[in-house]
Amino acid sequence: MSDNLFQPKVREKLRWMNEPEHWEYTKEDGLIIDAPAKVDFFKDPGGKHVADSAPFLHLQVDSSFQLTTQLQVAMHHLYDSGCLMLMADANNWAKLCYEFNGDYATIVSVVTKNGSSDDCNSERVVVDNPHLRITKIGRTISFYYSPDGEDWKLIRYFGMEHSAEFIAGVVAQSPTGSGCSVNFKYLNLTLPDEDSRF
Repeated sequence: MSDNLFQPKVREKLRWMNEPEHWEYTKEDGLIIDAPAKVDFFKDPGGKHVADSAPFLHLQVDSSFQLTTQLQVAMHHLYDSGCLMLMADANNWAKLCYEFNGDYATIVSVVTKNGSSDDCNSERVVVDNPHLRITKIGRTISFYYSPDGEDWKLIRYFGMEHSAEFIAGVVAQSPTGSGCSVNFKYLNLTLPDEDSRF
């Protein structure tokens, strides 16, 4: 069973980390976040750029879950993006982003373990409102992208060993720019059935 977490009956479960000055739910049960200038989540392994300042609306999740969204991003500055993110703590988290590389939109993933992030740039996005999905089954995590919400491509598959309870949700960021507006059309949380399948 899948619920849109932005619907009035369930949105009270969501909590902010770095709540922005402006955000609002839409009449269509979506969410618009206006990220401030120079906000990001990244822990450069070289120590040059360390940030945990981007608006992150989240809820506590089970060890196995699936989180799916469709989004539009007003891309004006390098690295403007909207993301799905899951987090155990400040040093262990991962995000899947629809991001501007300076020339065009791309899918980017970042996995942070023990306080050090990587940065993996995937493919060019040719639609204005792609779909993103995180699937977590126990310690294994999969990132997916779809241009239409039907055909899904695996972007990344990895493990994250951590005993802490995870939170997951949406992020809006503008690491180098003056701000960025992200429109999340929905945020569906799906739990596995009795056979631990989605």
